[in-house]
Amino acid sequence: MTPAELRALAAEALARAAPDRALVYADALLARDDGDFEALVLRARAARDLGRARAARAAAMAAWRRAEAPGERHASALVMAQALASSGQRTRAQWWLRRAAHHAPTAAARQRAVRDFRYVRGRNPWSTEISISVAPRSNVNGGSLQSTTRLYDLPFDFRLRGSAQALAGTEVAADVSTRYRLRGSERRKTEATLRAHYRTYRLTDAARDRAPDVAGSDFAFGSLSATLSETWRSRADRAPRRVAATVGQAWYGGEPYLGFVQLSGARHWVTGARSAVHLSLMAEAQQGRGGIADSRKLRGGAGATRRLEAGHRLRLHLAATASRSESAARDYDGLEVGARLDLAEPVLGMALDFGVRVAGERYAGSFFGMTGREDASIAVDVRADLTGLEQYGFMPSVTLRAERTESTLGLYDTEKLGLELGWRSAF
Repeated sequence: MTPAELRALAAEALARAAPDRALVYADALLARDDGDFEALVLRARAARDLGRARAARAAAMAAWRRAEAPGERHASALVMAQALASSGQRTRAQWWLRRAAHHAPTAAARQRAVRDFRYVRGRNPWSTEISISVAPRSNVNGGSLQSTTRLYDLPFDFRLRGSAQALAGTEVAADVSTRYRLRGSERRKTEATLRAHYRTYRLTDAARDRAPDVAGSDFAFGSLSATLSETWRSRADRAPRRVAATVGQAWYGGEPYLGFVQLSGARHWVTGARSAVHLSLMAEAQQGRGGIADSRKLRGGAGATRRLEAGHRLRLHLAATASRSESAARDYDGLEVGARLDLAEPVLGMALDFGVRVAGERYAGSFFGMTGREDASIAVDVRADLTGLEQYGFMPSVTLRAERTESTLGLYDTEKLGLELGWRSAF
């Protein structure tokens, strides 16, 4: 029998659910040549099927080290992922499936690796997401667009300090969340999530000249939160329902800013083959630190998603917010509407989506001697995912954001423009 015939016989044994026989054949091939790539892959699969996890991982790693062509790297990464997943090491298995997708020799092979990745992810109790971005921004401090303003109804203008005006700089942000499924089934799951967020800034030379007494870190914001959530799906349309409780702490400029407790719920309905709607409600209590006033917030929202004829996805949302506080700046009623369009096909190698949001806020308190204030804002953004530069299932993402707010009190007129660079998962 030739080596090729013995390899075929081992593969047939695996197909016939006889891994013990396949293992004997693979070992015979390796006794002849311990660098036989196909024999190492066959041994890894046979050992995995026999429940010999360590032997399966060792054979898969040996195959990976000997792999040269993309097809060989794909096959060895796939058997390593299978060995890891079978022994309960699903997080490591997901990384090897990303490698399998990266080295897939054909589009069909890549799609199978992506499908396996999603299968393993769905059964992994742990899920971690990391986001890192760098973004030049025209207004890092939320400062006024104006250099002068009227205060206390006086008939002349006051010149704003440099730190009260819009300062340009570069934002560096990181967001990490890890979720653990405490219990779960196909229809219902309970999860605990820990999330940390931090963003800081480096001012431009012009901004430092305008406000020499401040640094970008003075506007840094960080938060740490823990969430317990319950999600379940109806038997009829599989639409999700979710309730969650969150506690957290936020910092601003390196100092404690506020603590918060939040309760939220959402309900989805499938309304057609290509459409769905949802409702959401959130109540939050914030306890200020360092002289910041306490506040209470209630927010209700509604939204709809529609898959258009050409395959594009359109999302609409409407939200109303009521915030109550002894601080005039935190006591307001707000309303916003928004839309987002995701294009079905890439354009010039970029997956594009567009968003627009219009919002209004009404304050009843007193600001610098004047009672009442109304703000109106519009924000637009365009995100381009560079699919052609994907590496191991991650691709560069570029987002351009622009926002303008006009207020009845000129001090609060703002304009923000930013270009955000980051990486995100392709699947």
